[in-house]
Amino acid sequence: MRIGLDVFGAERLYDGDHRGLLDLAAEADRRGIDLITTSDHLGFSREAHEERVRANGFPFELEHPWLDPMSLLSAVAAVTERVELGVYVLVAPLRPALLLAKQIATLDVLSRGRTRIGMGVGWQQAEYEAAGIPFERRFGRLEETVAACRELWGPPPASFTGTGFAFSDFYSLPRPVRSRVPVIFGMAPSKRNFDRIARVGDGWTAAPADMPRLAESITLLRNCFEEQGRDPASAEVQIMLPAIDDGSGGVDFDAMAASADQARELGVDSALVRPSALAIGADDVDAFLTWAVGLGGNA
Repeated sequence: MRIGLDVFGAERLYDGDHRGLLDLAAEADRRGIDLITTSDHLGFSREAHEERVRANGFPFELEHPWLDPMSLLSAVAAVTERVELGVYVLVAPLRPALLLAKQIATLDVLSRGRTRIGMGVGWQQAEYEAAGIPFERRFGRLEETVAACRELWGPPPASFTGTGFAFSDFYSLPRPVRSRVPVIFGMAPSKRNFDRIARVGDGWTAAPADMPRLAESITLLRNCFEEQGRDPASAEVQIMLPAIDDGSGGVDFDAMAASADQARELGVDSALVRPSALAIGADDVDAFLTWAVGLGGNA
């Protein structure tokens, strides 16, 4: 099982210095972590943020800084050699397909083929309104965006007709190093959503709320791949490993490791850990990385 480190918010381990994220990524790369990810939002309205905190326990303050993920990952690419690079998850419909395809291809070239991107539609209508993009068509726009990116990443010239955009006999280089950049969708488990993944994506990333139904969701995902004529075993599954408190304000690392073992047995391909969600400090990073690498059996 691939073990990933989601560095979003980890600047708190470095007194708020975002450059510390690069030091963390570089050390994780050296130690054997398989994947580095970060998270995405372009911004929040105060009302939407307050409602998300009330209804879903959203853990980030309104004024928390959200670095642009593609910019951050490009910086991470420059200080790492082998670790894969991704987003958990990019709100892709907020980006023009042509621009997004260029950004991802550029990251893949700079990292020599280490890109795998998580994409989703987000939850905040105000974010779409601020970007001037219809919230109602976000799922269809996501599918179109990925299909357009696939076309642009293939042999030129590219041609595609979407809703509100089109290109024909179009050249956009460089192409990614990988023949197929993996795109993992973050969305609620349902037949309709998994059909979308099976049409244009490569797998599914589960949210913590999806964990109780993980086994049946994986079965449904693989069935949808088979219905689309794709190898069901090729459907990737990624999770964010839930943080578990030890009851005294610390982290129950044994319980989290047991959770990772259960996920592996269910067929999960990648497990992410977000250190900023754990009760650890800068002095704990070395021991934390040793533990995290061990989750994948690579220690």
